[in-house]
Amino acid sequence: MTERDPEIAPGPLDGVSVVELSETSAGAYCGRLLAGMGAAVTMLEPHTGSPIRRSGPFRDDTPDIEGGATHLHLNRRKGSLRLRLESRAGQRLLDQLLGDTDVLIIDIDRRRWSANGIDPDGFRSRHGQLHVCTISPYGTQGPKSQWLGSELTLYAAGGYLRIGGEPDREPIKAWGEQGHLQAGLHAALGVLSALYANAGGQHVDTAIYEALAFLLGGGYQHAWFSDSEPLRNGARLVGFGPGHLYPSTIRPCMDGWIHAHCNNRYPEAMAVLFEQPRLAEAGLLSTLMGHADEVDELMAPMLMRTPRREVVKRAQELRIPFTEVLAPSEVVADADGHHESRGFWQSTPHPRDGEYQAPGPAVRFGRTRWIDGSAPGLGQDNGRLGTPAERVRWRRAGVA
Repeated sequence: MTERDPEIAPGPLDGVSVVELSETSAGAYCGRLLAGMGAAVTMLEPHTGSPIRRSGPFRDDTPDIEGGATHLHLNRRKGSLRLRLESRAGQRLLDQLLGDTDVLIIDIDRRRWSANGIDPDGFRSRHGQLHVCTISPYGTQGPKSQWLGSELTLYAAGGYLRIGGEPDREPIKAWGEQGHLQAGLHAALGVLSALYANAGGQHVDTAIYEALAFLLGGGYQHAWFSDSEPLRNGARLVGFGPGHLYPSTIRPCMDGWIHAHCNNRYPEAMAVLFEQPRLAEAGLLSTLMGHADEVDELMAPMLMRTPRREVVKRAQELRIPFTEVLAPSEVVADADGHHESRGFWQSTPHPRDGEYQAPGPAVRFGRTRWIDGSAPGLGQDNGRLGTPAERVRWRRAGVA
């Protein structure tokens, strides 16, 4: 449904058509990744618009279904059709669209599938070429397949909530919707694999719970091999005994925060960086994690009198992998010009007025391009649907 820009080289998914039925960031991000790789992605939206459109932040804190930051980011380079799937005519129209579609993405609440005519197996049986990608809290099979889940509860069920926060406090979830976005990434990889296999329409079944469990892979391995649970440990690395290397932590410095991580091969280099001979003593080096509080105290004097940029510079000169902890505003400001040198931040027209800075490619290819564009207006592609007579009939029936 989206028109191809003749001045842009085809992406790796050029010629692939995708229909997206999403209401969360999981399905939207999956579609965004496929669109960036060149697929023609069309969102099917209810007449009030996708819930993504009502997710801020908004300019001047004024809700706007065309100008919310979540919509402008996750729905770039997509088309939009307004369609009443709760009607029989709308469901027939969806089935008609799927006859020319390669991939269907679905993350709509399963409790509404029947009322909206959503039947992944039925779609695939009628359209042999169609890959159906479903994204749901616990997948479409298994004893929990009918369970509901939010970002918070899935974060907990996947095990990740257990390791975030101070050990004597309540757990802390990472900001935003990391679980849903990770599931969207998993779903996109599944779709790419199905397309590559070229073995007829497949069902790509993505569980958000499993995507979060995948993130905790090291924690599960630790539990299996050591027969003990990794527990939250504040800003320090979790799940390791006294003999493990340290630091791997976030510490304050003169003008902010740094992530401190020792050189795994030459941990004694920390003694040079902080001018603390104690950090090179064999007894401490053999049980660095066991001396974590002492190591923090030894690092503190230099950190608190030194700007974070200078701390990182000195550390990296010694091949110690420190880095700054930047605020989102500092990442956008790009003081050192790194993003600018790679063309990452892109000035994009805002649908109301002016421009906004949008993140650029999620991945770069050697011989093809990541392709970006603007987020669609609600129902902007309805005028291209069917013949003129069909469009009039659908509008009169309130279908599209």
